[in-house]
Amino acid sequence: MNPLQIRLLSLAAFAVFCATAAWWTLEIAASRAAPVQAAAAQAPVSVAEAGTLFGGKLEHNVVQDIHLFGILALQQGAAAIVSVGGDPARAISLGGPIGQDATLAEVRARSIVIDRHGVHSEIFLPANAAGPTIYVR
Repeated sequence: MNPLQIRLLSLAAFAVFCATAAWWTLEIAASRAAPVQAAAAQAPVSVAEAGTLFGGKLEHNVVQDIHLFGILALQQGAAAIVSVGGDPARAISLGGPIGQDATLAEVRARSIVIDRHGVHSEIFLPANAAGPTIYVR
């Protein structure tokens, strides 16, 4: 081979190398942008769901829209005054149903425990107001 053929062959090899490098650069740049867009479209994964991968238990939020207004101590048991989903407050005895699929499992001094399919959640009484709640003239 003469020197001219070697130079032309080197130039052709360099052109193929540049084209290959440019193609791989575009492929890598396109693959980096695609997961970012796909991840933005997906809903975020909660920490509790991720914890199940390592042996944790998934606890559903039992306390959806249940508000505790008061606790009643009776001689044969206890009851709680609760409101579910914006409905008017009503008294529920121990073991009674609260909303859909939930029961009053336990009544404590400042909280109640709700059982929904074996999952227990505790609802606390709101803190007492600082000032007097009744005004007398």
